[in-house]
Amino acid sequence: MYHAPVVLNDVRLLLKLILAIVLTCILAACASPAPTDSPTQPALPSLTAEPPTATAQPASSLALDGLPQTVSPFGFPQIGYENAPISVGMFLAFDDPDSAAVFAQSFPTLIERAHGGEILITTVPLLNNAGAADARGAARAALCAGEQNEFYAYAGQVFEWLSQFGIEGLAGSRLIEGINSLALNRGAWDECMISGRPDAVLEEAARLWENLTYNDATPVITVNEVSSPFDPESLNFTIDRQLAEFNANLDTLLEATPEVTEIIVPIDPLTGDRVQPPLLIGLPEGWATGYETLLLQDLDAIRTVPFAVYTGPVTGGTGTIILLWAFPNVIAATDSPNAQTDLWLDGLRLLRLAVVEAGCNIGTDLRDESLTIGGLAAVGTTFAAVDCPDNLPDIRGWFAGLRQYGLNYVFYMFTDPIDAMDTAQDELQAILDTVQFIAPPSPSPTPPIVQEMTTEATP
Repeated sequence: MYHAPVVLNDVRLLLKLILAIVLTCILAACASPAPTDSPTQPALPSLTAEPPTATAQPASSLALDGLPQTVSPFGFPQIGYENAPISVGMFLAFDDPDSAAVFAQSFPTLIERAHGGEILITTVPLLNNAGAADARGAARAALCAGEQNEFYAYAGQVFEWLSQFGIEGLAGSRLIEGINSLALNRGAWDECMISGRPDAVLEEAARLWENLTYNDATPVITVNEVSSPFDPESLNFTIDRQLAEFNANLDTLLEATPEVTEIIVPIDPLTGDRVQPPLLIGLPEGWATGYETLLLQDLDAIRTVPFAVYTGPVTGGTGTIILLWAFPNVIAATDSPNAQTDLWLDGLRLLRLAVVEAGCNIGTDLRDESLTIGGLAAVGTTFAAVDCPDNLPDIRGWFAGLRQYGLNYVFYMFTDPIDAMDTAQDELQAILDTVQFIAPPSPSPTPPIVQEMTTEATP
């Protein structure tokens, strides 16, 4: 009789048993020692108050659905929208009842602000007691759950157990039961647990904690790098103050950019000069191309700016790419003698001057340096223009600027209708990925006034 399948099943069961033993070991006594405590510094006055004593928030009640979960460059879990104007840091220890109480009382408030697009939360996982192997296992388990976007749900469970049972509540068997309650790929989680990835994150967290000015005791919550009291009322106050400062700075920047409606130019805004930009771009079937030169009243003078328009069908509507190029930079007002040109500021100014109709309600997000054009790094942000005059359609998209071969370029991408951007963004980016810049011929097509004002920069 052929028994090979039975033997194979026995081997699989044996491997599962060995893996379960190894994981239990990792989660408990076999965990590597935690980083030693660092010398402490005096805490700020705002952190001397007693932490809240609320019962830990059950993981199931946290409103996490719909919020993006990512990791920072150092591997710290993050939740919220990456372009949120306010950054909140939570320094929490997995063997600290006070951290559990703060998580219970304040994290739901922060999540509510994250849903509103106001804050991005970054959690730095710490360990206070070098001998707390169970807590280290809990931290490692949570970080591995975070690789599948379940860090915060699992951390909520851990802090609930810590509040109810103390450090003994983090026994390896309970930690595994908690993992099994989540919709995780167990194979991927098991692989993470026997790797060194979670240990590397914990070591980086310990290093960051040692260099923190106010590291007297966990927990610590920061709002835009400034420490804040823990209670929800104080956190809301601190976030509101930072938002007001952000909005004031943005209003100042936008007010410094002249509105087209404030300028009367008694000449045709199009010169009739059709200059093709020095680049190659791959357009899908059905797309059309046009070239022109704008006559704009800029910050200091009337000048010509060449532009190109690419438009065609995308999923859900019509996509448009507008390219402005060979324009001079505007240096932000600053007292520094080393002020640098900034294509993000140029993109904002030209968005209002040349791309969006005067009278539209324009909104923009934070500076984004992760953008690319033709595989090259670019800087820009997302924007929307709504409530435009003359029944013009609302638009939403993004712009990206860069400098190549001594010339400035800013690409503006948007769709009509506005909802088409939900599905067409990747299609528009795919077009941008095909861009190849070529050195402009001599003499340059840049108008003389632009040549005189454009500063030299390395391509």
